[in-house]
Amino acid sequence: MRKKTNTLMWSCFMASTPLMAATTDNQSFYGYTGLINIPNAYVADFGSLHTQYNNQLEYRTDVVDGHNFTINTGVFEGLEVGGKIASVSIHDNLFHENAKGNSQIRDLSFNAKYQLPFIPKDWFSLAVGAQDIGGAANNYKAYYAVATKRLGDFDLTLGAGTTDNLTNRLDGAFAGVQWHATNWLSITAEHDGEATSSGLKLHVPSKWLSNQLAISLAANYYDHKQSEDDVYFGINFKYQLNKPEHKSFRPVKPAPQLSLQATSHITPNTADSNSSGPKAPQLKNKPTLLKSKQVKHTATDSELEQTAMAFKAALLDDGFENIHVGYSLTSVHVIIENHVFNQNELDAIGLILGRLQAHFNYPGMDFNLILQKLEIPQIQISGQLDDYRDFIQSGSAPNLAITNRVNIQHGGLTWVNFGSTNSPYYTPRLTLSPDIVKGVATEIGVLDYSLALKAQLELPIWQGGSINVTGTQGIATSDDFKDNKPFTRFKHKDGLTSLTYKQNWQLPFNIYNQTQIGYYYDFTDYLGFKHQSMWMSESGRHQVSAQLGYFDYQDFDGDKTIYNTSYQYNLSEYDISLSASVGKFFNKDSGYKLTSKFWFGDTSLDVYYLDTKGRFVGIGLTVPLTPRKDYATPYGVIKGKNDWRERIQTRVGESHNNVAFGLGQLPFDDTSIETELFNQSRLSESYIQHHLPRLREAYKTYAK
Repeated sequence: MRKKTNTLMWSCFMASTPLMAATTDNQSFYGYTGLINIPNAYVADFGSLHTQYNNQLEYRTDVVDGHNFTINTGVFEGLEVGGKIASVSIHDNLFHENAKGNSQIRDLSFNAKYQLPFIPKDWFSLAVGAQDIGGAANNYKAYYAVATKRLGDFDLTLGAGTTDNLTNRLDGAFAGVQWHATNWLSITAEHDGEATSSGLKLHVPSKWLSNQLAISLAANYYDHKQSEDDVYFGINFKYQLNKPEHKSFRPVKPAPQLSLQATSHITPNTADSNSSGPKAPQLKNKPTLLKSKQVKHTATDSELEQTAMAFKAALLDDGFENIHVGYSLTSVHVIIENHVFNQNELDAIGLILGRLQAHFNYPGMDFNLILQKLEIPQIQISGQLDDYRDFIQSGSAPNLAITNRVNIQHGGLTWVNFGSTNSPYYTPRLTLSPDIVKGVATEIGVLDYSLALKAQLELPIWQGGSINVTGTQGIATSDDFKDNKPFTRFKHKDGLTSLTYKQNWQLPFNIYNQTQIGYYYDFTDYLGFKHQSMWMSESGRHQVSAQLGYFDYQDFDGDKTIYNTSYQYNLSEYDISLSASVGKFFNKDSGYKLTSKFWFGDTSLDVYYLDTKGRFVGIGLTVPLTPRKDYATPYGVIKGKNDWRERIQTRVGESHNNVAFGLGQLPFDDTSIETELFNQSRLSESYIQHHLPRLREAYKTYAK
């Protein structure tokens, strides 16, 4: 047994250094924002993602040299959610070790903390939190309330908790102080309810790193009576999910004067009337096309034709497809398809409208933009060019009529027939992305994986129709995915994994349909089909979807039937969506799934609850693995996946934590209507009105 010592406070002589605002989202060794052992009342910054490794492991009543992997993120102001993997070893098979009498722990748990609002910041901060929520084993379950007060360069923390943890951390009252000595060093001293500790945190200077990344190192001297060592270490990475170009968006200003017809004055968004969130300008009785009453410029038909031809040529150079430009003396119409701005369709809309106002610099003209995908209408945006030009130049809010009830008009217009339209048909589009099958924090290992390169080739052939081929090629596997090992069955198959024909089409009342039929591989070969129908409200607030599918085994006698219904509510002003789905999934598991998704620019984090063959809580992260503008060649488009998603989940409310692969899944889930036609449910009036600054920023970025 190590010699017991008194608490050691780190002391050092510091050179005179200008102080900066102290970081408030320092991470503890246990997956929540705090000092090192105890939480404080601060939470992770909105849109920040923290990952950490440290070797201070709680195992039964002891503190030992082990492995902790933590993740924590600020999903919105005042709320953080995260998790922790705790393990004595990385690769040991616990079934074998337990059989030898060498008992170990490998635990996956989830945490959450909420900072109570309405308390003035100059008073103090107050938060409540929970650790190891609802898991099967609950080795680290704890609930706590904590207050923190900033006094100069010091944060004083006092709290109380209750816990099932055998080390008694957070059992009863706890307290601590953190001194932000400089902008790169902080020193801590704390009592966690059982033992005292002191430590320091070193922050790597931000000028050495990118704008989105921060790194810190931590050391902790722990005076726990059952501690194996004196000092433990950790390293933390903070990544800002909001990209710099998104954080730098300038908020739009109210327009000084809106010169639309009397029926188009600005009114509050009635769909948001019960919300305290930011309001976007909306049109009352929105017309399909805004029409000026008289010609206010002196341009001739020849001048307008030359302008329209130059505008169309600029769009062709940008890589847009199926371009049609029509004009009259008072308006200009654009029907166009975007296949190059795949992170977010708003970038395409912003560039098109920006070029439109720059080319048609004639007073009093209206515009009408229709965005399509393989001639399937997506959205229609109308307005006045003078108004939109003022938005580009000064940032004042444009008065736009936006609807997904698209009405294409051809009469009374002169259409530019000069030059190519850049047809989208028979132009291949290749998407490359990693694909991972994994086991996380199982009895077999901390992380077991099968990694493959996934290639998806789409060849559009006619309106709404395309041939799709998908294949995978294995790159690497952990030992437990190799032949004759526990996860062999789940290893990637090299070669063809799907060959389908896909057809999208639109029905009246804004109902969209997608049918896929063909070959599909999921551990065995199938022939089958899946059909989806989706309706979205005009504002984009409400979304209803239904799916039905049938798959016939090719290797033996049998089949699978799927059916699923879902509802989604989009809170565009907060970049949040809430959804619920119920039905029968692909692996014959039936039940429901509840999901909350939080957007940070084009990256999203979702927290979900799944109840099918077992109950699970999980966190998913979706990131675009492709540039904002993809690479287009004369022979096709090469891109990364714009919505690559990985998740981690654990069982809740059960006495065991058995591994489960493939529950709650549907085939072809990465080619849904929401993804292909509606910008991951973000191509709507509500979303555009609340993200107007991105339109302006996209034009200024890409109009070279």
